[in-house]
Amino acid sequence: MTRSHYFVLQHDFPIAFYPDKNQLVIDSEEIHLEPLQSRLLSYFIEKHGQVVSVQQIAVDVWQRTQVSDNLVRQVISLLRSQLQDKSRPYRIIQTIPKQGYLFDIEIIQPSVETTPVAEVSLPATKEVVAKSKKKTIGLITSAVFAFGLIAILAWKSDVPTHDTVVIAAHQSDVIPVYIHDITLDSANDYKMSESVYNYLFYGLNSATNLSGYHFSQLSKQGKQSVANNGVELKSWLKKKGDDYTLSVLIQNNRQPNQSQKVEKSFRQDNFFNAVGDVILEIKAIIAPASSEYGVASHRVTSIDSYDDWSVISEGISLFYQGKGGQPFEDIALQLAIIRHQGRDNYLVNALLSYSESLAYLQNHKQEDREQSLQFAKQAFEMNPRCDIANLTLGLALVINQHANQAFPYLSYAAESTPSPISFYLLSAADKLSDNPKGSQYYYQRFTEVKKERNGQLFDLIDSL
Repeated sequence: MTRSHYFVLQHDFPIAFYPDKNQLVIDSEEIHLEPLQSRLLSYFIEKHGQVVSVQQIAVDVWQRTQVSDNLVRQVISLLRSQLQDKSRPYRIIQTIPKQGYLFDIEIIQPSVETTPVAEVSLPATKEVVAKSKKKTIGLITSAVFAFGLIAILAWKSDVPTHDTVVIAAHQSDVIPVYIHDITLDSANDYKMSESVYNYLFYGLNSATNLSGYHFSQLSKQGKQSVANNGVELKSWLKKKGDDYTLSVLIQNNRQPNQSQKVEKSFRQDNFFNAVGDVILEIKAIIAPASSEYGVASHRVTSIDSYDDWSVISEGISLFYQGKGGQPFEDIALQLAIIRHQGRDNYLVNALLSYSESLAYLQNHKQEDREQSLQFAKQAFEMNPRCDIANLTLGLALVINQHANQAFPYLSYAAESTPSPISFYLLSAADKLSDNPKGSQYYYQRFTEVKKERNGQLFDLIDSL
């Protein structure tokens, strides 16, 4: 049977690696790699014979410079385990003291027509068909995590103490941008405000040299540090008839003389162009040395329908609140229709993965669990830097009993975009991994940023 291109790594035993399948074959045994591991191994093959630093790996594999050294080492450790690179010193992925890592074993790339005799064929992956049936999601009960949150990789001792440390750890070429909730006038159009805020957030995070944070989700210490770090965005939205006016104050706390105001009027039918122009202006003000500004620079996804975006935006807001029940059920049905009609993207797939995870945790159906992982992997492959894609993939891996692979995704999300849901999932995972120190640490971080009065994460909290 003809398979897609692959590599043979010549070790003490041949290792076949299929990048398109995220798969290794060692001594006739098929070994599944999670997307990050597969991307990392492909990267090492590309950099064959070169010493690469931890920072370089973070930039090239994660496409973010603020990924912690510890997280990169965690994924390398997981990959070594899958490659059965057990000898010391390591021989496949070598550690070069004070420099980085070296991948220097012999690599053979056979022709695509060649099929290793030892290989066992896998059936073609069946495309997941979006469900249109209604699911009863309901509140997640106390049994939620007992069905999947097991064997999470324990948190190492060098975790940061609070998010001010995470901010300080950023590379100098990445500018943190703290985005405040949008202030409304008397019209109180919350849905449009939500749509604008989420488009600003993901549009700015599409730049590799900017890192957006939800100001409302920072801890007290984190908010205090903002006075001396990065840029704050304070926005106002006014409505008159069918017209909206968005005003954004760009407050540069490092260089106050560079603070500016951007203002743009728009209607629903030109939402993407108008708000996108605001994003481009903000980028040009914050990082004027960056090049290649254009329409594609602000495109969060390929979405060009405001109706689609308003559904996705509402789903994003419910996700950050850890909502289940009827509100998210209604959104999930609309997301399934969007995907079924061929307008899927990384946010749609990630939110559908969350919906499937909730359904599995409520009803314990194998089909829901499998589809949760399928949607999450598709979302991650489309945009590996998206915090929701990483969080939903981490959750899906946990409920699919691959919990030891979930930690890098959950940790990356907590590092790149601190939020109550990221800290809560890490806390619950560590608790069920018999790591009380890590669980206590993350629960403390969660309590620093949650909003009791708004019922933040109530559905997930109820699961404990």
